[in-house]
Amino acid sequence: MNKTHYILLFVFVLSLSACEKVFDYSPYVIDFDEENSDINHKSIQKILNQNETDSVIRIAFTGDSHRAYDELDEFVAAVNNFDKPIDFVVHVGDIADFGLPQQYLWGNEYLLKLNVPYIVVIGNHDLVSNGGEAYQEMFGVFNFSFIYKKTKFVVINTNSLEFDFNGKVPDVNWLDQQLKPDNSFTYAVVFFHVAPMHQEFDPDLIGPFNDVLAKYHNVVFVAHGHMHDYSVSKPYPNGIPYVNVYSVEHKKYNVIELKNDTFEVATYSF
Repeated sequence: MNKTHYILLFVFVLSLSACEKVFDYSPYVIDFDEENSDINHKSIQKILNQNETDSVIRIAFTGDSHRAYDELDEFVAAVNNFDKPIDFVVHVGDIADFGLPQQYLWGNEYLLKLNVPYIVVIGNHDLVSNGGEAYQEMFGVFNFSFIYKKTKFVVINTNSLEFDFNGKVPDVNWLDQQLKPDNSFTYAVVFFHVAPMHQEFDPDLIGPFNDVLAKYHNVVFVAHGHMHDYSVSKPYPNGIPYVNVYSVEHKKYNVIELKNDTFEVATYSF
């Protein structure tokens, strides 16, 4: 190799080093910065630190935004301009389409514009490929809870199909422990993505899941997504109200006002 070749080789190696941060070598690489990490925990701290001006809890809902980024942006603008204070936003899952880290970043780019805290539930699309790892890095654990204004909000992974109906998703025993009464809360609300009415929910856990929801007589309502439409129903004998919230593609969203053991659902367009 002559001197010219050595010089060209040296320049080539330098160029690769300089471009190291420019190119993503794999769409599956998870490398989120601080702004895009541990978001649910950070949001819960913001929720708990809010001034509790009254006993009403007002929550805006969206979900299934994996193919509707423009609509998600419009939803954020609508919430930021809502005429009443919103305590927090719940995205009921499917922020990504194929579980790709870049899709998580695209979706969260819009949610970061919200003027209020937001939490994101794990959806079935979010779990594709290594999407579960991406979710944990960006948002945190699949199952979690927090207490705000004497109400316990419980978020649980119900994407049974993505776990091969292994009998552990949803984790009914964990849910039971979360709903078990103590002095820290009076009422409870449960959020999840796939409802037990759907075929992707483990059929062997439908009964136990609903039994636990009714066991302590403290669940005011549950809210979920996945079906992309909107409905409020009591599909099981236990009488627990199921709120199936609008997906963002409809250019509509739901706001639930909760006060003690009563709630009202309203629908808004954007």
